[in-house]
Amino acid sequence: MTDNNTKVDQIHKNIPRFYNTRVNPNWKAVIEAMGNGDEELVQLLREVRKQFFVNSAARPYIDRLGANFNVSRPRFVGMDDDAFRDYIPVLAYQPKQVKLVLDLLLDIFFFKDATTAFVQSTIGQPFVLKDGWTLSYTVDGVYEEFITFTAADFVDIENATIDEVISAINRTATNSFAISFDDRINQVQYIRIFTNTIGSKGSVEITGGRANIAMQYQGFNTDAGSGATTIWNIAKVGDTVTFTHIGGDTPNLSLIAAGDTAVIDIPGNEGSFIITNVDVGAATFQFINLFATPMVFDHGANPGTSVSFMSPEKIVVFKRDTRAVVWEVTPGEIIVEMPASPPVVKRALFGSAHINGIVSPFIDRISDTSAELLEGDDWPTAGGQFVLQTVNEIQTHYVTVSEDTSDTTRQRTRFDKSQKYSYTSRVGNILSGITPNLPIGAGLFEPTILTANRDTADTVTVTTATDHEFTVGEGVAITDSIAAIDGDPAIDLTIPVNGNFIITSVPTTTTFTYISAGDEGESVGGTARLEKIGMANNGSLAYLTTSQLSTGVIGPYIWDQTAAFVLSSLTSTINQEIKAGNTVKTLPIATPNNIPDEEGFVIFDFGTENEEGPVRYLFKPTEGTMQMDPSYVFRNNHDSGSAITAIRRRGAHVMSGLGTEYAPYLTDPSIAREILQTLMLQVKSVGIFINFLVRYPEQVYAASDIYRSCSDTLEPINDAERARCAALL
Repeated sequence: MTDNNTKVDQIHKNIPRFYNTRVNPNWKAVIEAMGNGDEELVQLLREVRKQFFVNSAARPYIDRLGANFNVSRPRFVGMDDDAFRDYIPVLAYQPKQVKLVLDLLLDIFFFKDATTAFVQSTIGQPFVLKDGWTLSYTVDGVYEEFITFTAADFVDIENATIDEVISAINRTATNSFAISFDDRINQVQYIRIFTNTIGSKGSVEITGGRANIAMQYQGFNTDAGSGATTIWNIAKVGDTVTFTHIGGDTPNLSLIAAGDTAVIDIPGNEGSFIITNVDVGAATFQFINLFATPMVFDHGANPGTSVSFMSPEKIVVFKRDTRAVVWEVTPGEIIVEMPASPPVVKRALFGSAHINGIVSPFIDRISDTSAELLEGDDWPTAGGQFVLQTVNEIQTHYVTVSEDTSDTTRQRTRFDKSQKYSYTSRVGNILSGITPNLPIGAGLFEPTILTANRDTADTVTVTTATDHEFTVGEGVAITDSIAAIDGDPAIDLTIPVNGNFIITSVPTTTTFTYISAGDEGESVGGTARLEKIGMANNGSLAYLTTSQLSTGVIGPYIWDQTAAFVLSSLTSTINQEIKAGNTVKTLPIATPNNIPDEEGFVIFDFGTENEEGPVRYLFKPTEGTMQMDPSYVFRNNHDSGSAITAIRRRGAHVMSGLGTEYAPYLTDPSIAREILQTLMLQVKSVGIFINFLVRYPEQVYAASDIYRSCSDTLEPINDAERARCAALL
């Protein structure tokens, strides 16, 4: 059994209790002095022991262990210690299977996202699970994984965290594993389930389980299934079960087919079943379940229950756009397919040139000038600027003889850096004082109609029971309005004003007009429906563009060891014109300023073609004047208002030796791929031929014509091409 006591505790236990070593200050001080020293020595020994093994050593000791097997860390790649730990055994103990070695090398350089098949949930945490729900899936087309989620494994199973779900999967799975995927753009964490098999032979296919209702992996049909008020008639003949939709929200059975899977969470009928038949006309679907319970089931009376559908889809790595796979096409010939830039190229923040900006999604569009962020702790409280990438939304209400449902469609817009906004303050996660106004919000407006009067000019004036929030030019749908009965058979029941129209005027907040040809008269009742497309209440991304002044990192800089001076941040401007060839004794400067009062040197017009200096000044008689060196003759003209900058010291920068200055680095993202290709050629067996297929980003081909040049031997094909070539040659 592991002893978790410290060395101090162990010494206390070995001394007789009557000495009261934990209370007596003298004994306590002596024992703690000895015990703490022993504890530090033990910790040192533990850390030293780690450096003897590849799986625990760190730089530089892991590099020395690799050198024992003639394996060195690739240069110019920036491979971290974790990747190098996997890299050493692959090259040190090359097995006979060439394809396996190549797969392992691809896995190190491109990671499992590109080399291994996986499925990803489309719902992020928290996950609404129930005790006893299961998730079943097939790995590599052979192995069946069956995961059961029990309430004992969660703090709150109906509010399950991603770590709890992943732990439950990994405790049971034998041929697969689950990890979390952090979507930094949308600020959502999803679950990914990987096969253990690297390469093209691996696959993952979700086959059923009610837990998929909460996670919704690829193949889950979000457009079909029960609604809040769906009613089923469940019948059974033998072991054949028939579900018939008899009322409430439509399940859209036209979107499913035989072979799909029904995932049912109805007491007495729960489980996942392969659909054997679908009859859209009869609103039925069938499957086999000997233990089904016939009944009429109303989801409206049983909230929290559902009937969902999914189309099992085998996910393989070679269908991904960014794939890294090995193909053994013919005996002795291998094709290695991979992206242009391996993600193994890693660099730290230190020494990198970076933009200090962060991104957070809106979770609530509070008003035209305020919004709530998901995470706003790092946003300036006194105001700043951001670029908004909006999510547009339209809410639609479908009302027919057989259905009464609502649907929401969303679409993310393109990132447009010209769409800039500013805010005046942040309190918590709420931004206030946003200018210009945020885009108009989406909405579904359905005020009840009191009256609709058509005059002799075919203008219909509608009066609503509440404020309608309509504007001129918007399209409105009038439904269920009926003619008022006034006893005149000539016009009774001929006045209805239903249909889709364009609003022509808005006299008040409860009235609006449109044009509709027909008889003069009055209709009553009904609904005026207007669906406004606009910015969704949540999901839009805000990119902070205001610089953060304090990053904690100095640099990166390219230190010029031959520089004549080191600049400071102490600046001002001159209030007098200086002519070349003249000397200046007293120079007026702008106030206030932070130029030191004592003797020093300044640079005039730093960074411009008139830069001059360092020029010595003797002292500052007043805040607004400098006493210059009278022997100095100016070589350049300097206008009034020109900048002056005090220097920190003459000569080049002297490194502090504290490691706070970081030199910049340049990373070639393709160099790692070239190194990988060389390694593959080295580890292959004699007689094996490798062809490399590099997949470059498609944007390159869309943006430029890489197959056409402007050389003298290639005649341009048209006038536009001739003009382009003339500009380049």
